[in-house]
Amino acid sequence: MGFQHKPKNIVLKFDDSTEYAGFECTLRGLRLGEYLDVIRVDEVDNSAVGGMLEKFAESLIAWNLEDEQGQPIPATQAAVYEQDKTFMLTVAEEWANAIHGVSAPLEQTSPDGEPSVAASIPMATLSESLAS
Repeated sequence: MGFQHKPKNIVLKFDDSTEYAGFECTLRGLRLGEYLDVIRVDEVDNSAVGGMLEKFAESLIAWNLEDEQGQPIPATQAAVYEQDKTFMLTVAEEWANAIHGVSAPLEQTSPDGEPSVAASIPMATLSESLAS
């Protein structure tokens, strides 16, 4: 019996801290060759943004985008190209961050300024006979 790997989907959710609050989309995970292509596109310069957007559109599975009448917009490459440039560039940049593994800053769980527990443990000096 062999192992079958199922790639994970990437889900992007825009929260209230952005102007695109409420927007969500799901993209299929990339194969290694596709990922390497996106990295190359991302490292080149802004003239290669079209390649990144094309890969984004190819990977798009679903989104909750609607038109002005409240009708769902299909998650297709043609529909991606019909959207506002700034909006799509922002979403594609978030997608690139997600596939590169860039995540939000880690939660600060350590309290600042409190002394270490180890510093408060009493320590006794060993006698000369035990130290050798």
